[in-house]
This record gives sequence, structure tokens and C-alpha cells, in this order.
Amino acid sequence: MAILLNSNITTTLNENVYVSAIEPYIKEAIDLTSLDKQNQKILKEYKEAVDKIYLSITAKEDDNIIFNSCSNEATSQIYLSAYMGQILTGRKNNIILFERAPIDELKVARFLESQGCRVYRIASTIDGTIDVEILKSYINEKTAFVSVPMVDDESGVIQPLEEISQICELHNVPLYSNASWAIGKIPVDVARVPVSYLSFEGALIHGPKDIGVLYVREDAPPLLPTVYGSDLDQNGFRAMPKNISSILGLSKALEDALDALDYDMEDVRELRDKLEQGLLEIKDSYSLAPWALRVPNVSIMAFDGVHASMLLERLARRDIVAYSYSRFSSGNFERKSLVEIAGLSSVLKHTVVGFALNIYNTKEEIETTIEAVKEEVAKIRLEFSGNICKENK
Repeated sequence: MAILLNSNITTTLNENVYVSAIEPYIKEAIDLTSLDKQNQKILKEYKEAVDKIYLSITAKEDDNIIFNSCSNEATSQIYLSAYMGQILTGRKNNIILFERAPIDELKVARFLESQGCRVYRIASTIDGTIDVEILKSYINEKTAFVSVPMVDDESGVIQPLEEISQICELHNVPLYSNASWAIGKIPVDVARVPVSYLSFEGALIHGPKDIGVLYVREDAPPLLPTVYGSDLDQNGFRAMPKNISSILGLSKALEDALDALDYDMEDVRELRDKLEQGLLEIKDSYSLAPWALRVPNVSIMAFDGVHASMLLERLARRDIVAYSYSRFSSGNFERKSLVEIAGLSSVLKHTVVGFALNIYNTKEEIETTIEAVKEEVAKIRLEFSGNICKENK
């Protein structure tokens, strides 16, 4: 079985989630409007699952929870709603986002720019967090919304969302945060950090892969529905939920993930630290994000002279799955690279490899990974000592 260290991209489905929440209903013909006993029983469980999701992020009863396919859908709905409902009408004239927003979000922003929308990308500090002083200089009464992910999807750096929310409140500007890489790793509390919109998905918390959540605060600017032409449910934001088994599965996965916060994630942190300490023993290796600012499961590294694609390929042959965003040629280098943020040479941006642990990783897997990375890095450097990734000196 492979050693999976890419949990910021996808996770295995929790067996408990499948058996207890998905399997009993996945084959059912569910109609929540029907009054028969079976459908009424499922309706009761559906409502209980929704209540648990509200409680998991401390949302208020008057706030809205919308079920969709993934966080990318939520992001698109927010951007397009702001553009069509506020930018085109002239009530607002700009959108602000973090320069290291997820790649798919940057693509949406680029599309709106092509339609004449003004988009400000706020730079990062050397720590990998958004520069709030620059944000203060750009935000104004004409800003439609500010978007900052709760956690950097590549580096795992936690963003100062509480401070950002205070800045947004001061200017009466909505705040959107994609919490997909935060949920289950750190507390997510919309009562303490009053965002207007927040999204996350089941794929990253050992839940179903086809379900996401969009939280909308009661007083947030209205969103436009994603589909027209039929009766709308979910407070008019989206069509009636069809995949009830996935919603029940998401609720159960979220419950299990939050239960793991106090204990399992500390174990994960210890394994992550063991991995990183072992990898830093490699000559000319770099950790690209401050330890104290990261979620407990992510280590992001650069190995001078070792192309990320080659290292990942060789690790995969040994059944070790890590990740590298430098492999994504489309869109990734639109945002400033982590090596440049850390003050290192830009030639290292092709050498960045990440390791995102999950609660099922073991000490033995981490020890195996450390030895494998050491061996493969040494081999690659020996075989390609003249590789263009090496900085000319």
C-alpha cells in the first residue's frame, strides 16, 4: 500500500464514514419532500447532519449553508455574483485577493479582469502571510469583497484572518475565505472570525469527493444562483440537494475530523516534525515556511539541484506519494513562488516538493520516506550534476 503524503490535494475515504453514513443510503431513491416513513426518516437524519455542520463552524441559525460540488464552485459563485450584481452595476469597482490565492481562484480573477473588472493582488510577507499593511492601503468603500484563504494550499501557512476580518469590518467590505486546507487541521470558527463567506469540501477531510460547503453569513451581500430554470432550494442559492448520502458522509467526516483535532493532529505534528528534521539533514535542502505559522500536517521543502517532477516520479516508484505545484505548468507561476518569498534564488522554484500528512500516517512510513528521499536526492544529484536547476556560481 502506498504511503500517502498529499492530503492537501486528496484523502482516502474514512471507512467509518462510508459504513455509517454513505453505504446505507447511496442506493436509495431519496425524495425529501415525500411523506412516507422511509423518506421522513432520511429527512430527519439529513437535518441532523446539517445541524452538525452548522455547529462545526459555530454558524448561527440565520446564516446559510449551501451544498455544492467543491470549493471551486463556491469561489466561482462568489466572484461572478459580485461581478454581475455589484461591479457591472457600478456600485463597486474592485475586488481584492491574496497573490497566493489558489490557482483556480486566480483563473477566475483573471477572467473577470478580461471583462474589465479591477482586481488587486495583495503581496505576501517573507513569512508567506498576506501583507495586511498593503491590504489597508487598497481596501475602500468601492471594494466588492476581499478573498484570503484561511491556509495557503501549498505551504500550509495560516493567514491572519482575524486581523483581516477586522479591517474588512472597518470598511464594511465582505470577506471570503476558502477553508479547505484549514478544516480539520485548525479550529474554524465564524463567530470568532466573522467572514461573510467560507467554503470547504469533503475531499480533504477523508470524506466524499463530490460534496462541498459554502457558508453565507446572514447579512452578506446576496449571491446569484448557479442554475436557473427550476425551483430553487437552499434559500434560493442552489437547486435542491440530490446526493443526500454524500451530505451525510460529509457531516460524519467533519465530525470525526474535529474529534481528531486535540489528539490525532498533535500526533501528526510530531510525525511532520520528524520528517522535516530528517529531510533537513540533506545538504542544500530548505524548509520554505515558518514552523510556527503552519498547520500541523504540512512540510514544504526545496532540494537544490533536484527537479521536483523527477523526485516525485522516483518516490512514486517506491509507493510514496508527495506533491509539487511546480508540476502544474498552467497558472502556478502566475503567483509568486515560495522560494522567492523566502528570499531564495528563483531557480529553486522548480525544486519545491511538499509533504502533507494525514491521521493515518505512521512512524514507520515517515522513517521510510526520509530514507527514500535521501537516497533519491543523492542519486539525482549524482546523475544530473549539471542540471539547470543548480544555481550557477
